[in-house]
Amino acid sequence: MQSPSGKPLPGLAANAPLPGQPRQHATYWLLAMVAAMALATAATLWWTLRQTHVLAQPHQQNDLWYVSSVHNELARVSLLARKVRAREASTQDLHERLEVLLSTLDTSGRGPRVSTQLRDALPEAAQDLDNLRPLVEHWSTKLAPLATQNGNTKAAIAITADIVRQSDPLLDRLRKVVATVHLFSAQEANQARQQLYQRFLVLSAVLGGLLLGTALLTGKLVRDTRLARAASQQLALANRQLEVRVASRTRKIEEGRALLSFILNTSPSDVVLAEVESGRVHFINRQLTEHLGLKAAPKTLFLPELLHDPETRERFTQALDRYGQVDAMEALIGEHAPRWSSLSARLIEVEGQLAHLLWGFDISAHKALEGQLRELATRDALSGLLNRRAFLERSTALFDHCRRHGQPCAVLMIDIDHFKRINDRHGHQMGDVAIRSCAQAIGNVLRDADLLGRLGGEEFAALLPHATADSAAVVAERIRSAMAEMNLESPQGQPLAFTISIGVAEMAAHHASIEPLLVDADQALYRAKATGRNKVLAYEAAIGQP
Repeated sequence: MQSPSGKPLPGLAANAPLPGQPRQHATYWLLAMVAAMALATAATLWWTLRQTHVLAQPHQQNDLWYVSSVHNELARVSLLARKVRAREASTQDLHERLEVLLSTLDTSGRGPRVSTQLRDALPEAAQDLDNLRPLVEHWSTKLAPLATQNGNTKAAIAITADIVRQSDPLLDRLRKVVATVHLFSAQEANQARQQLYQRFLVLSAVLGGLLLGTALLTGKLVRDTRLARAASQQLALANRQLEVRVASRTRKIEEGRALLSFILNTSPSDVVLAEVESGRVHFINRQLTEHLGLKAAPKTLFLPELLHDPETRERFTQALDRYGQVDAMEALIGEHAPRWSSLSARLIEVEGQLAHLLWGFDISAHKALEGQLRELATRDALSGLLNRRAFLERSTALFDHCRRHGQPCAVLMIDIDHFKRINDRHGHQMGDVAIRSCAQAIGNVLRDADLLGRLGGEEFAALLPHATADSAAVVAERIRSAMAEMNLESPQGQPLAFTISIGVAEMAAHHASIEPLLVDADQALYRAKATGRNKVLAYEAAIGQP
């Protein structure tokens, strides 16, 4: 027995029986011996009863009964045959007696009447018995038609004479057989009695052993009961000592739990411990309760419900179910005012139930800064459009999608005409205004699905998915018209007007990536500038011009 600290109680060795505790193996051996003796008694009793049942069967005297019956019936037939010959009985009576003898000899359905032992001892007598039936059948068949006639005819006298002549020697031999069979039966009965006596001796010995084993087992059980009572008293004493230690240990655990609760409630981290199946909350700190917008700690809370995004919730649940833990997963928590948190969780067992332990750190400021950095990394600071790197990355993905699904797409290359003059005449500040105005005008004409980016300087590019060269040219013309009609003023109040040139190229079979398509659109833009500016020119038309 151990204390709550895991150490053995004083005076009790680990894994050792209490003082006075009975040894169980001796009892088991006695039980096994008694069980074996009981089985032996049952087997011996069954053996003896089976032999008694065999001795009680009527077929034990089968040979004696059969030979005696045949001898007696044959003697009656012989006597009746003499009476018939002396005209003191009728042929009908003799025929009926022959039928009785024939029925005695009949063995149909009951096996042979003469045993193997008799056949081995007196083969001639057994042969006589076997030959008697056909002889009796012969006599009965001969007498059958004569039995219906009145009086004893010469034929009947002849048959009776034959019966007397053959039955006398058979009777002599059968008398010897009866005596022999009687001797055999007496010997067999004596042997059976001796065997039965021996079996009763064995049964008595087994029963004596069973009685002895039962007595030993009873004594052992009495002794074990006394020892168990003494051990129970010592165990009660040890139990009282253990209760004192458990109470002390429990008090320390409660104090430690209260201290831990205080630390977690004052911690800036979010902490919750809730059961998986029922959602029962074992602990939730004040910080997480306030972040969830709750006035008091909830009674039930399912961990996945904390996550705002369904996709993140699915990934979080799968990872927790598969690995039993999640480390530093960034996710939005809360329903009404979600905020970013770095979450970690463990699947543990509390009070025999699986529970989720989750803790997290608020990273909303970090995510906001990260978004700003991402925006700076992908957006052009002057125009607010995608920068060159971001535009190439996204347009590559969109180009591959259109090519994979067999959908058309087109590219517009846009450049402000005589942009250097604007900077030289009005200053770079007005040049920046021109770039922002151009970006806004282009964005107003394009669809939400289109990509627009500033490649550098006064050059812009737009990718139009699901657009052919003709439809893209229409969009480009609308952009050019919008820029031609735009009225701007310089810092000195002077009107500022400028135009743009646009090159159009549609995705073709030889365009393996977005770069060749951009090159074709750039060539069309170059031809548009070379042939007068302020125009829209498609790549196919551009390569046909001198």
